[in-house]
Amino acid sequence: MKNRFLMIFLLFVGYVVVYLDKTVMGFALLPIEREFDLRPEQLGYITGIFFLAYSLFQIPAGWLNDKFGYKKVLSMSLCLLGGFALCFGMLGFGLGLLVTFRFLSGVGHSGYPCSCAKAVVSNFPLEKRTFAQSILLSSAGLAMTAGPLVAVYSLNSLGWRGSFSILGLLAFAIAIAIMLWVPNPAPVKARAGAVTGYRTLLKNPIVVLLFISIFCINIPSYGLMAWLPKYLVQQRGMTLDVSGLVVAAGGLGIWISSLATGWLVGRYMQGKEPKVIFCCALLSALCIWLVYTSTSALTAGLLLFLGYVFLMAAFVTVFTLPMKRLPPEVMGAAMGIINTGGTLGGFVAPIAMGYLITVSQGYLSTFVFLALAMVVAGLAMLPLALKTRHALTEEKCDGI
Repeated sequence: MKNRFLMIFLLFVGYVVVYLDKTVMGFALLPIEREFDLRPEQLGYITGIFFLAYSLFQIPAGWLNDKFGYKKVLSMSLCLLGGFALCFGMLGFGLGLLVTFRFLSGVGHSGYPCSCAKAVVSNFPLEKRTFAQSILLSSAGLAMTAGPLVAVYSLNSLGWRGSFSILGLLAFAIAIAIMLWVPNPAPVKARAGAVTGYRTLLKNPIVVLLFISIFCINIPSYGLMAWLPKYLVQQRGMTLDVSGLVVAAGGLGIWISSLATGWLVGRYMQGKEPKVIFCCALLSALCIWLVYTSTSALTAGLLLFLGYVFLMAAFVTVFTLPMKRLPPEVMGAAMGIINTGGTLGGFVAPIAMGYLITVSQGYLSTFVFLALAMVVAGLAMLPLALKTRHALTEEKCDGI
């Protein structure tokens, strides 16, 4: 029990660093723009290329997990992240180098989520996996709530180069701690007659539907992260400080929802996960739309808080459902495929929203887009929600 607690703590801290890297990057674009006199689309290359690499290497990272074990991939992922964060800060002397180092950072990031999922499956019984994974995912809420404050302080004190250098050293330190204290994975024996190839996984309805659902969920997740502050300042006339408080309210919702969902679903809703995703996705869509119609910062903050509570509830449940429905020998590969959908959503959302804002000269179409994405995420779960847990388990055994 003590070893499992230490493992979750170390993986959580690693997750915080992973999310802080993305948070600091958003603020660092301002001094980078001034230093290199970059145009907005060039800044977009720096952020977009990261998610492209993150998406492309999810599946290879999942294969590495199944082949070599989660501990090696966790350590390798953090070492790559740390090394290229150092390179970004110390050697980023032009646009080409900045884009290259962010691409390589995305490669490093790609191994972390599926490795954590594999570690949870390998060390926790079925009924405790949702809560264990939700603790790790709650790091997103911590990073989104405290990350902006940390980023602003660090950039003011150390500059963007020093900030990424410190971030790189932190990643190295956590990688060393994981190598020393995280238990080695026990060898997993494949079930007799089990087929574990990617082609078979891609035909499995659980994997396909979860891929679609998490792709749609991450569209408003990353879309709001990229464009909401700008909307609140320019369209609602809020100051930057007030808009920051509204966004922080959403981060608080993510943090609370991550922990509460893991406990509630794990304890009371075993076998009903698709219905949880369906209901939470529709409620999140409603709240996101109401954020657009709100006229005060207090109302916007409250609705964003609720929207993120339901969004994160759907996300956590999607992300933990494979741990209950798929066998351990394919967990790394399956999580790699499913998380590819999530990172593709993060890649598509800011670009699509920017296009919609330019074409429509407003934000109405973007909020319709975000709300519809959550509706589709919920609808994708209907085929699973209409089946019993027993039927799903039989399908899993026959299909993999």
